[in-house]
Amino acid sequence: MSSPRSPVTWLVALGLFLIWSNSFIAIGYLLGSEQRPQQLDWVALTVARFLPAAAICGAYCAVFRRAESLRLLRGHWRRLAVCAGLAVPGYNLALYYGQQHGVPAPVASLTTALVPLFVMLLAAAFLDERLTGRRVGGFLVSAAGMTLIALGGRDARAASYPGLIAITALAPLSWSVFSVLSKSPARRASPVVWTYLATAIGGLMVLPWLPGATWRQWRDLDAGGWIALLYLSVPCTVLGFALWTWLLRHLPATSVGFTVFLNPPLTTLSKSLLAVALPATFVFTIRGLEWVGGGVALLGLAIAVRPRRRGRPGNVFRGAGS
Repeated sequence: MSSPRSPVTWLVALGLFLIWSNSFIAIGYLLGSEQRPQQLDWVALTVARFLPAAAICGAYCAVFRRAESLRLLRGHWRRLAVCAGLAVPGYNLALYYGQQHGVPAPVASLTTALVPLFVMLLAAAFLDERLTGRRVGGFLVSAAGMTLIALGGRDARAASYPGLIAITALAPLSWSVFSVLSKSPARRASPVVWTYLATAIGGLMVLPWLPGATWRQWRDLDAGGWIALLYLSVPCTVLGFALWTWLLRHLPATSVGFTVFLNPPLTTLSKSLLAVALPATFVFTIRGLEWVGGGVALLGLAIAVRPRRRGRPGNVFRGAGS
């Protein structure tokens, strides 16, 4: 097992967020927010991404971890169903709706970095964990930053842009509730089995949307669309969830939580490089006030989750990938 300070663990963290940060670009490519026609809408993308991921996760649980999976299903089926609804349709429908209707990939990735703040607030409300003045202050600063982002894109896109930001922010809120609800059972079982079970059940929840328009969109994907979809299903979902669990076992939870902040800058960097290399396909557009708002939001996050100098680190919080 690698030590918490091992370079290998930090390289794994960097690799994971390179994968997750580029997921927002793949999402935008499929939803038609780049200089390419839309191939999937926000509902069809949720179904197309999670049916194969659910099949892989379900097969793993059934073949390799059957006894533990059955024990979790018998003992926590209600909680698993709620967690599945939050992690799959809840998180992804909100994120994809926002991106399809005008929220750029870098801004969408920034909203997911709100997960640590949401978890802190929920843990204080439902898990009796202490909510300090510093955390409240950090939340208010981040809220101000998100407001600047909403205002910065309003004139450039539509009067409803602040509402789109709010809808997109429901994605990290869904993942945060999922994380808080998962905390208790994940202490007594493998976190990867719990997450894979939730993913498999979430895939069943979106299955009714497959017939009709969703199936036709999926069937008509071109080669680039299939590459983007498989990237979201396998590296980002199946592999990404497993790597995240591995990091939680090898690094302090507070340190892992900080890695969530890699998402926005890595997404921005990847998008800018792709726009330069492939200008006919990718476009990079972020207004000045959105840059300022992003910096303010990240400052608030840093204030809120900065570990205490003395004493035990705070809450175990789980981040959202994509």
